Amino acid sequence: MKRVKLSILFIAILFTLSGCKITKNQSAKFEKKDKAPNYLRDISGELQDTLKNIEKIEKILDGTYVEEMPKENKAKDQESTGDKGKDQNQNQNSNGEESGGKQGESNNEGGSTKEDVSKESTKNKEQEKKEKDKEELLKNWQEIDKKIEDIHKNWNDYEPEGIKKGATTEKTDSFRSSLNLLTKSVEERNIRKVYNYGSQTMLNLVPIMSLYRDEVGGEINKIKYAVYQAYINSLEGKNTKASDLLKSVEEDIDKMRLKFEKDDDKVKILEKINLSIEDMRKSLSQKSVKLIRIKKDIIINNLEEIEK
Repeated sequence: MKRVKLSILFIAILFTLSGCKITKNQSAKFEKKDKAPNYLRDISGELQDTLKNIEKIEKILDGTYVEEMPKENKAKDQESTGDKGKDQNQNQNSNGEESGGKQGESNNEGGSTKEDVSKESTKNKEQEKKEKDKEELLKNWQEIDKKIEDIHKNWNDYEPEGIKKGATTEKTDSFRSSLNLLTKSVEERNIRKVYNYGSQTMLNLVPIMSLYRDEVGGEINKIKYAVYQAYINSLEGKNTKASDLLKSVEEDIDKMRLKFEKDDDKVKILEKINLSIEDMRKSLSQKSVKLIRIKKDIIINNLEEIEK
């Protein structure tokens, strides 16, 4: 009888141990990554969009903005231009003699010359460009206004959750303060201040995003802050400070490398980011706004790629 009881007890212990093992495996298998909620990620994206819009405004004002046309529209435009060219050639060939015979007469009667017509055409084109630039400026500022409003709304939705997660009053106050300064800068339509407080708001988002163990948004926003601040400092001729800012992100690159160690694709993008930061730092000595702006944009595009 004792042997039977011992056997039953032994079998029961085996079942208990195997059950514990299955439970542990299942919990490990279905363990969720500790990522930032959508509200927080949306705030980060809206801050980035705001600074992209402000760069478009900056380019419009300094005359370097080129509107990107979708590929389909480009193809249609080229086809349309080709057809127009053919029609014009045909009209010129068929009407060449007639226009040639009347050209002198019409010029004399109208009192205008080719030079006058050319000046008038140039004047009209310049006026059209001014009107188009004005429309683009208004459109981009309106988009920024909307983004700022969305950031405030998303922050209000997220804040209670952030406090539960462990965001201190100091952290939330710092973010709120920089966001308010960014909002005021947008209201004043001050480009340099929008760059400054926009990137500072990104930086003040870092401690909040860092509450989530598997989130890389903190490191990404810190790098963006350094890149935008380096850009601002380079415009002011403070190249040493700009260089130091770009050097300061090495630790953040290393942290991201650890988080992405099992993802070969992300590691490759991270190497691109690392090299592009070094490229921007080396380009500072050229004292070229266009060059620094290009290098900045490459880094930001790489960072957006790794966020996907």
